Amino acid sequence: MAPRRPYSAKEDLRRAATLIFLTFWLTTPLWYLLLRFRPPMFSIQLVDARGLDAPPEQGAPISASFNLTLHAANRRALDRCYRNGEAAVRYSGHTVAWGRTRAFCVGAKEARDVPVVAWADGVGLPVSVRERMAADRRAGAVELEVDVRLFRGDDGSARPTWMSCKVKAGGAKPTGAAPCTMFALQNWASDIVPLWMRNF
Repeated sequence: MAPRRPYSAKEDLRRAATLIFLTFWLTTPLWYLLLRFRPPMFSIQLVDARGLDAPPEQGAPISASFNLTLHAANRRALDRCYRNGEAAVRYSGHTVAWGRTRAFCVGAKEARDVPVVAWADGVGLPVSVRERMAADRRAGAVELEVDVRLFRGDDGSARPTWMSCKVKAGGAKPTGAAPCTMFALQNWASDIVPLWMRNF
């Protein structure tokens, strides 16, 4: 019976380094594709909001309008175009306004602002929701959710890009742009790769 080889930490480290190298080498094409076609980063800013200050005790429907600015920053080396889009403003899960975005393109490694107008006339909300909204307004600001869906216009696929953003209406100081959460595989992947790979 052959004697057992003594334990060698150096050999284990060498095997681990080889495994890490092979894993990185084999998955490099995947990371490259994810980064090459990753979508732009989006943020949104609430410029103006009207119609949220109706007294809740009256129980009448509200008519709200919102002026928003969608900021798109293209991280790709190619242009990205969208033919149109949709935006919905919600409070506590209830849609209080909606609108459409115009067609726009963002150049390679560039950024641009896209105005969005969302409005609705005669939206009925439960009394409890109206009272909560009034309490938030008295406390300083009303937190709103803005869901945006953009449709690709540069590859003929019309694939939707989904994002969710949060803004605050009211308050003594104007709020800046709030980052949007993108529902796309490329976004989380591009945040964990080495910096030198993000420039592709």
